[in-house]
Amino acid sequence: MEHEQEMREVMISSASALGLTVGETQAQQFIRYLHHLLEWNKTINLTAIIKPQEIIVKHFIDSLLALIATRFPQDGVVLDVGTGGGFPGIPLKIVRPDIQLVLVEPVRKKCSFLHSVIGLLKLQNVSTFNGTIEQYVKQPLNHAIDTAVVRALKFLDINKHLHELLASNGKVVLYRTEPLNTQEIGVNFRLVSESIHTLPYGYGERVVSVIQKNNP
Repeated sequence: MEHEQEMREVMISSASALGLTVGETQAQQFIRYLHHLLEWNKTINLTAIIKPQEIIVKHFIDSLLALIATRFPQDGVVLDVGTGGGFPGIPLKIVRPDIQLVLVEPVRKKCSFLHSVIGLLKLQNVSTFNGTIEQYVKQPLNHAIDTAVVRALKFLDINKHLHELLASNGKVVLYRTEPLNTQEIGVNFRLVSESIHTLPYGYGERVVSVIQKNNP
């Protein structure tokens, strides 16, 4: 897996196996992201996964599953809550450069990494917020959120804040290990779809739940 061409091929073929298209230029961006992640990971805890193939599948490909599960509006605003090393937001931005991306991350050092990788990949219309979702919701915002993506946090803990931030009929994409139950969804949202995806190379399954804001 040391060879860059081989890694690009893993990225492209893994996406293709799930019905997604990743071009050569995008694959090169992903590999630059991979190298940058591993370099920074030596001093900041960004990921416990350090094998390149595993990062490609468990972080990059896994992040892209939202594009299969739901439609992202053209030029829509996407909020990544608790992004950590940039997952799923940055992989989504690489494949859908039209989206306006907001990365929310409470750890300052991780935000430094995010700024660095945004510059490295020359990503446009990406902003970071160093704080929690509780702090972000108190900021003066000039746009509502079309889609929120949540990979590392419990939905119950952020349900109320997301309801405030989302546009009318806004959606939340939850990356999970098991299906949602109705108590977790609450009264502010309704389940739109739920799908189970098998990751390439035997890296297990991922449940992607899409829920939509209930309007008053």
